[in-house]
Amino acid sequence: MLLKDEKSFREKRSDFRHRIVDAFYDRVPADVVEHVGNANKEVIFAVEGLFNGVIKRIDNRVEKTKVRQAKKSKGEDPDDFEDTDSDAK
Repeated sequence: MLLKDEKSFREKRSDFRHRIVDAFYDRVPADVVEHVGNANKEVIFAVEGLFNGVIKRIDNRVEKTKVRQAKKSKGEDPDDFEDTDSDAK
């Protein structure tokens, strides 16, 4: 059990990690730190773009399913649905 003012192992580990990172950044020129930070953000934006593409394909698939089901309920042939989906690539 922790005392009132004692930090948990997780908090101690986090503090230690921050001290290490700060010590490293203090020895690197500021423009390099900025460049590394911008590169990290670009990686995050790239991953976000991948997720957005997957989400768009899911939305397209849901919409096409709704159209096919609507045609089926009206008695039309759902196989006549023109598939212009981009995930066939």
